[in-house]
Amino acid sequence: MPALVALAVTAWRYDAKPLWRDEIYTLATAERGWAVMLRGLRVTDAGLGPWYALMHPWVLLSRDEAWLRLPGAAATVLTAALAGSIAARLLRPGPRAGVPAGARAVAGVVAGSAFALMPVVVDHSQEARPYPVVLAAVTATAHGLLRDREDPRRRWLALWVAGSVLAAALHVITGAPAAAALLAVALALPGRAGRRRVLLGALPAAAVTLAMLAVGFTQAPGRIADDFPLLQRTLGLWAAYAGGALAVLALVVLCAAGAAHLRRDPPVLLLVLAWAVAPVAALAASAAGGQLFATRYAGATAPALAVLAGAGAGALARRLGTGSARAGVAVLAAGALALGQAAHLVQTRQRPYVTDDVPSAVAVLTERARPGDAVVFLGNTTRPHVRYYLPADTPLDDALLARDTDVSVSIGGDDLPDDQRAAALAPHERVWLVGLVLDDPWEEVFASWVEPARAGRALTYEGDFGAVRVELWER
Repeated sequence: MPALVALAVTAWRYDAKPLWRDEIYTLATAERGWAVMLRGLRVTDAGLGPWYALMHPWVLLSRDEAWLRLPGAAATVLTAALAGSIAARLLRPGPRAGVPAGARAVAGVVAGSAFALMPVVVDHSQEARPYPVVLAAVTATAHGLLRDREDPRRRWLALWVAGSVLAAALHVITGAPAAAALLAVALALPGRAGRRRVLLGALPAAAVTLAMLAVGFTQAPGRIADDFPLLQRTLGLWAAYAGGALAVLALVVLCAAGAAHLRRDPPVLLLVLAWAVAPVAALAASAAGGQLFATRYAGATAPALAVLAGAGAGALARRLGTGSARAGVAVLAAGALALGQAAHLVQTRQRPYVTDDVPSAVAVLTERARPGDAVVFLGNTTRPHVRYYLPADTPLDDALLARDTDVSVSIGGDDLPDDQRAAALAPHERVWLVGLVLDDPWEEVFASWVEPARAGRALTYEGDFGAVRVELWER
């Protein structure tokens, strides 16, 4: 049932939105040759290098939107199933514990459904980025550790070692902290698996985390201003897990019930709580250090909260003696969560695009472009993004392109030097400017591109398509 819920939520309008700029970054980086990809990663985005390496053979098979998004969609369904399985096991399965199978089923269904409906999951389950895969890796780590703690076996050891390494490699802000928290608790409070087993198994993930931290600090962007409202933004992360007041209430009640039930097994309770807190703490620390802050970087908390909520629903159902009463608890818990999350789900799925409506911008170019027109692309992802949707026979001269994306350091291609751009655009009567809408005007951010394009020409067309702007300047 959790997998079916996640499949339905993820499949709804799966390919309705065009690729947005971060997905284009995945495509444009991963489809490059290994040498060119590595050369570009030395300059920027090296922290996601393992993700691009994993996607390299994938994008060589197809560049279709649905294909590019399939790893994240499949990972979301897998995570929902794993979260449901973990929640069911936390109710102490087996007749000796006196837990009815129906209560465990309630825990599993509510946990998986709660995960699939959380806003941070809904927002990113349909995109070609690493976040859903990171969540699957973290949840697999938790599942493997819990099973290995109860019954040490090679397959559980292999699962949590592989999951922790993948989580740390794919995202150092959300995956690595969540995996580190799980491993730290397992090391401090081992079960039947001894400390030596946990310590040796944690070494690969620790090595990968340190390597990714080193890589990240070499390219630290320093994007957070001194006046960044850290406390306000951190407290506002609740909206990543609950899309409305009803969802907040349902999650709080169920998570509290889950924590109350798990207090009988403090190591397991501490493991789940550490898993939930670590990504948020790491994100706050990143922002406090002047680096990155984005809601999606706290995504690894979502499956932990879902597991806790599922355990709470199962614990409440356990107190009711009849099967129909347990079914009623499941329906009420899942229904309250679904109703609370429905508005965000519907709104997100029905949006025509994420941030960039490039197909509409391209439609203007294909309709109005004339032979001899030049086009100037502003922003690193704009050229590959427009090219993805632009018909090959559109009469536009990419006049400033010096080295194309398959050999350039930048995925956007290398443009002519500043002092050569005016001469390259001089023969063209009409010049199109296509780029991202920014807080600052183009003439400040992209002065060396914009000034030669506008010199001696007048603006005859202007249109915004989401975060993409198109201008036509004619002599």
